[in-house]
Amino acid sequence: MRPVHHAPAVLLALALMAMPAAAQIITVPLDPIEPGEVLPGEILPIQPLPGDLLAPGQFFPDDGDGTLFNDDGTPLEPVAPRAPGSVVGEDVMTVEEDVVAVGTGAALKGLDKLAGTVEDITLASGETAGFGWLQVTLGECRYPVENPSGEAYAWLVIREKAGEAPIFEGWMIASSPALNALDHARFDVWVINCTTE
Repeated sequence: MRPVHHAPAVLLALALMAMPAAAQIITVPLDPIEPGEVLPGEILPIQPLPGDLLAPGQFFPDDGDGTLFNDDGTPLEPVAPRAPGSVVGEDVMTVEEDVVAVGTGAALKGLDKLAGTVEDITLASGETAGFGWLQVTLGECRYPVENPSGEAYAWLVIREKAGEAPIFEGWMIASSPALNALDHARFDVWVINCTTE
C-alpha cells in the first residue's frame, strides 16, 4: 500500500488563506462641513482624488498641487481645521454630577471567603480596623446630598499588616463594588453606606 501525500492540498489551503479578501472601504468624515449637513443614516459621497475615474472616460483634473475640485470643475474652498474632539453637527449629552457631602464614617462589610463568614465593619473617618489579618483604614466617605442612603463613595487603604505597602488604595463605590474592588485570595471588603452621626 502506498502512502497518501496531502502536501498539495495543504499548500493550496494555505495559499487560499493568504489571498486578500474582497473588501469595501467607506470613508466617513468625523466633522461635517456645516451642522445638519449629514443626517443620521445618510451616505456621504466620497470626494475623488486626482487621477480617480469620475464618469466613464472622464478623469479628475490633476493640476499637480493637490487641489480638489467640485463636479463642475471649480476648485473646492479650503476648510479651516477643527479642534480635536470637535462635536460640530453631533448630538451632545451633558451629565449632571451628584452634589456630595462628607460623612463622619462608613459602614463596610467584610467576607472571609474560606470560612464563609460575613462581618460588619464600622469606621470613623481616619480610623483603622482589623479584619482577619487585614488592616482597613477609612480616609473619608462621601454621599449624595439628595440620596444619602442610596450611594456611598469611600476612600479606603487596606494593608496585609500595619506598615506594609497597601494591597488596595482608592475609592470604593457602594452601588458598583466591582468597579474598583479589593483583589485578595481570602478576603473581600465592600462599602454599604456612609454614616452621618
